[in-house]
Amino acid sequence: MLDFIPKRYVFSLVGLAATTLSIALMTNLSLAIVYMVRESRNEIHSQLTNECPALLKTSDNETLILQGPKGELDWSPEIQGFVLGAQYVGLAVGFIPGGRFTDVYGGKITMITTLLMASIFTAILPLIVHLPIHFFIVCRFLIGAGSAPVFPALIFMISRWIPESEQIFISSVVLAGYGTGAFVSYITAGALCASDFLGGWPSVFYMSAISGFAWSTLCYFVVYDTPDKHPSISSEELDFITKNTSQQTKQVKSIPWKAIATSVPFWALAAGNFGQCWILSFFVTSIALYMGTILNLTSLQNGLLSCLPNLLRAVFACIVGIAIDFVRRRRKIPIVYVRKGTTLANSIAACIGFGGILFSGCDITMNAIFFIIAGVLSDFYIFGVSLVPIDMAPHLAGTLSGIVWCISSIPYFLLPAMIGEFTKNERTIAQWSYIYYITIGVTVLTTLIYLQFGTSELQPWGIDSDNSSDIITKETEEKKKESKSKEDRFVYACHL
Repeated sequence: MLDFIPKRYVFSLVGLAATTLSIALMTNLSLAIVYMVRESRNEIHSQLTNECPALLKTSDNETLILQGPKGELDWSPEIQGFVLGAQYVGLAVGFIPGGRFTDVYGGKITMITTLLMASIFTAILPLIVHLPIHFFIVCRFLIGAGSAPVFPALIFMISRWIPESEQIFISSVVLAGYGTGAFVSYITAGALCASDFLGGWPSVFYMSAISGFAWSTLCYFVVYDTPDKHPSISSEELDFITKNTSQQTKQVKSIPWKAIATSVPFWALAAGNFGQCWILSFFVTSIALYMGTILNLTSLQNGLLSCLPNLLRAVFACIVGIAIDFVRRRRKIPIVYVRKGTTLANSIAACIGFGGILFSGCDITMNAIFFIIAGVLSDFYIFGVSLVPIDMAPHLAGTLSGIVWCISSIPYFLLPAMIGEFTKNERTIAQWSYIYYITIGVTVLTTLIYLQFGTSELQPWGIDSDNSSDIITKETEEKKKESKSKEDRFVYACHL
């Protein structure tokens, strides 16, 4: 059925579906909980300070707060916080074992197994909502743990499937699901909750689970860990991929934990990734809260404006990915320049955007513009710091990605906790300004650390000992060729 499509592109499309599905499983509760819990927007806003006027007003020019949907669950705000945060704790826990399973067993079986687990627990959520809340929290934790291995598994498979000349663009497409997934999740969850299909809000979880089962079936039949294992790949495509990728397929049986822990480039990578994920976490966990509680947008406006930065960052990353691949095919540009350049660009845009929000006050248009500026380059992390494990440790790309992303998942539950602490007594622009100042500070500090100490050079601890001599010999030969080429150009220039 898909024989006319190059197999690396089939993998890319299935990978895009995997990232979209994993983030959708994580974020579907964020909107559905509004319809699940028995509370109204009246009850929320009556206890909090709001300095921005609501968009809808009565004839007496008094703020009109729309009555929220009446759910069936009596969950306190504290319980809701635990429920919404549980999946991000699971995400942090799942990265390292997910990365290691990928290196040992391959990306395909890792993704199918873990996303099936996440889909099964998603399907049973509507069935256990009336049981003690601990059951629901554990399920959300396991959903996060099941979604986590998708990222290191895809990084591992990209290094095997995608030629270097296409790697930037294809990576931006495959990992764009982390932006489009949130967009799709909010849009579909809103429509399902407003309908009577399968009882309204339960349909959000049922349909998410069905999507997970469908994706797992598709992946099983059309995706393979490496090109040489694909039964119907053409000899031309296999030869093209093999000659233009680092086919390091041997398993590393023992992890050099001490060497990794004492590696300055590793910690620089961890710092850079942490800062980039701090920016991303704001748009996943907190932007809707600011727009709803400070700017007083309606649910429809909030949903559309909250989704916009997530959609635009995915689209923009794909466009820029094409441009970078185009330039690199015509001019030899060290990959470290791409990694650090895109990371710096995202950090500058984020600081400008969040700084602009500090001075936008209640102006909705200006807030929307600066939110877009802050988030539009966020997916540059795809061809920035997220692919550095492939450069530094090709044999440990899955494991290293898992370690780095375990550290980088901290902002996803730390940032909401900080917002709750700063705004627990009053929700005002002044209180939120502390969040923006901290975000700018974290971004600047981590970016400087990565720019100063980060690298894309192959690390000694990132090479399998059995093949290290061959790789080092190959690198030495390439450096000699480059040196000889420079020498020839110099002689020719002198001759002229």
